[in-house]
Amino acid sequence: MPSPVERILLLTHELCFRGSSILALRLAQGLEANRIETVVLCTHRSPLDANLTNNVRIIDVPGYTMPIWGRVVHRTVLQNLIDQPPDVIHVQGPKLLPQAIWLGRTLERPVVLSLTDQCEAARIVLPSQANVCRAIACISDSVKAALPSRLEQIEQRVILPGVPFDLERRDAPLLEEGRDPVVGMAGPLEAIKGGSFFLRACHRVIEAGVSIRIVVTGSGPEGKNLRRLATSLELDPCVTFVDDGIAMSAYLSAIDIFCLPSLQQGFGVIMLQAMALGRPVIASGVGGILSIIEDEKCGLIVPPSDSRALADHILELLRDPEKARRLAIAGKNLVEDRFTTERMVNETIALYNDVAKTESTSVASIPIATAKDGVA
Repeated sequence: MPSPVERILLLTHELCFRGSSILALRLAQGLEANRIETVVLCTHRSPLDANLTNNVRIIDVPGYTMPIWGRVVHRTVLQNLIDQPPDVIHVQGPKLLPQAIWLGRTLERPVVLSLTDQCEAARIVLPSQANVCRAIACISDSVKAALPSRLEQIEQRVILPGVPFDLERRDAPLLEEGRDPVVGMAGPLEAIKGGSFFLRACHRVIEAGVSIRIVVTGSGPEGKNLRRLATSLELDPCVTFVDDGIAMSAYLSAIDIFCLPSLQQGFGVIMLQAMALGRPVIASGVGGILSIIEDEKCGLIVPPSDSRALADHILELLRDPEKARRLAIAGKNLVEDRFTTERMVNETIALYNDVAKTESTSVASIPIATAKDGVA
């Protein structure tokens, strides 16, 4: 897609195994494929699938948010950008928003803010001098609806996430006879992601006399608690914990049933990747998930924090492999129709082009902390 925008700076707090990081890296790859020079600046990087970082220029800037050291780093970043400033500064989430605004004002460049979480959207505040923030890109309608009404003067768009889709790739066999089926979840291990309910649901499945393998992929503050829970439920012989997303497609393909038991969810990017790989999905009926999954059509919906309902649906698919395959095909077709990386990248480029030529618009003065975030 031809674009007057030639250089983009993507700011992200951390690159790790979560949907927002995956989207940022896929976006960077897509921009480079469209011959838009892109740099991803992050404060920390965890091990990730090489397919996500190929052809992406990533600069690690530790200490960017520290009160004193962050100011030094901030000015160093600025010096590196002065000769060839980006056409647009795109900040992923609110943690580096103060830094993005400062850079935007200093370089006289527009800022785009991406939001993937409803709670973060509801808490967003901007100062009166943040007129460089020209647009907010939301991952779903539910995230956009959570934005405060005082921000209505800023351009707000929903740009649905995209995942790679290979038409020539053959999906791994689903629920093959002669082996235990694999039930899994993946993503950051945080309490809000519902991992404990997933393990309890799997325990119910085993108690029902069905042998399964369990895979939990990801890392985070709940990791130790989930391992202890697995031990207390006597799941150790059949559960495998994978600490990161180094081989994301490989382990998603190895799962027969993908579960997303979140208590709150902006969208579900890793779930989309599982669907693209032909895996049937069981997900909580919260947030942006409801804008993807139509119950009984392209997946199954369960109430959040209901391990019994989750177990019942897992058993349902295990006992009816044809239904599981039917849901998997419908889910894959949905991703191909609505959630491709190409569409996401094209819509984002269109937003960049619009904000790059739009006059700045000020918003109501709402104080935000700056010193503690490392803004000079």
